[in-house]
Amino acid sequence: MAVVVFGLTLVAGSFSGSFTGELLIDPAPNLAFQSLDFIFTLNYAFGGFLSTSESEFCLLGYIWQGFGVTGTLGAFDVQADLLFGPSTNDFLYAQEIITTSIAGVEIGWYWATLSDAVLGGPADGFAVRLAGRVGHLDFVSITEFAARIKNDDFDGITIVHAATGLYKSYDTFPISTLQTGSCSNGWSGEKLTVSGLQVGCVENIATTLYMSCLSGFEWIKFEVEGIDTGLCWLDLDLELTFEVQTKSVVITPTFVLGESACIDVYMDVRTGAPDDTLYGGFTTITDITLYGLGLTYSWNGVTVKELTLFDTGRYAITTPDYGSVIEKIADAVDDGHEYFPDYWELLSIEVAQDGCCGGITSFLVNTYFNQNTGGIFGWGMTHVEATFTVNPTLSLGGEIEVDTTGLTQLGWRIEVSW
Repeated sequence: MAVVVFGLTLVAGSFSGSFTGELLIDPAPNLAFQSLDFIFTLNYAFGGFLSTSESEFCLLGYIWQGFGVTGTLGAFDVQADLLFGPSTNDFLYAQEIITTSIAGVEIGWYWATLSDAVLGGPADGFAVRLAGRVGHLDFVSITEFAARIKNDDFDGITIVHAATGLYKSYDTFPISTLQTGSCSNGWSGEKLTVSGLQVGCVENIATTLYMSCLSGFEWIKFEVEGIDTGLCWLDLDLELTFEVQTKSVVITPTFVLGESACIDVYMDVRTGAPDDTLYGGFTTITDITLYGLGLTYSWNGVTVKELTLFDTGRYAITTPDYGSVIEKIADAVDDGHEYFPDYWELLSIEVAQDGCCGGITSFLVNTYFNQNTGGIFGWGMTHVEATFTVNPTLSLGGEIEVDTTGLTQLGWRIEVSW
């Protein structure tokens, strides 16, 4: 680090940074602290590169120390990240991403290592991504060598500080040998996607095949987007996934009400085992379940969203930090997403307008309803948060949560940049 700092002083560049502080308290019974979080970020721009240092502190002390570098070196885009745990004097994670484009083919190399101080470590590996276009078809190949990268089917890695719940997320997920086994030549998986095929009234057909060194064939998925139903107010998407012993079907109808509003219908299609006496032995549909509805309306910086959940045993509404969307509980647990297990309906109003001096002023109100609550309309909780830009270098924010027991959370936020 001393060598890097000394080297930066020899290169003409500019410093910038920011300080963010967040305080959450529980008003009952005696104003107990829930969390206190400070993030200090220092940026240094030099020669087409931007280096970043991010230090995060909370009530338990010095939690995260991250370093990052992004920039362009000739025809290559480069990104590198390091993460340390100062409270335990541990190195936690490192990744390096190098991308370029040659003759219309995008090439990406993703490498990462995870220390044994993190659950799932030690692990290290890399993946190679190739993407190109032939005619109207798009091809994407991801070859895994004990590492997965964030894409439409896989999440990246999320490292969680168990004592506080604070987390850091990165694109490259190294997988330990306990999960990949003894794969020959280090190869652990291959994901191939072909998209852009247009047939008849269908705008886009995509096929994704995934194979691994442990099981061979893992799954193949067919996605049909933009099915023309002949109705200007109805868009229909279809997803069909075949695994080794199972098959799943997801149908996503969207009702478009003008240019600013749409209705999302969440459906689960269940299938039974093939029956030779029915339909020539094809797998039959045994059940179609409507488990949720969503309405979104946006106009002039104001977004109104309403989510209704019918199956609270298998699905849930995620917290605002995770998008306030309907998600399968099993997927939320696997991905580490926080969700509300007791609320079946959400009414959200969000306003985002240009504020003072080029900043953004935002206001969000989320109201949740609980079917087991005896109050009016089954009201369960209201979450309010707002951000106000004072000047180009200062913004203030706050949040409040109120449920059936009263005021449960107060929060303040300040961000100073230079």
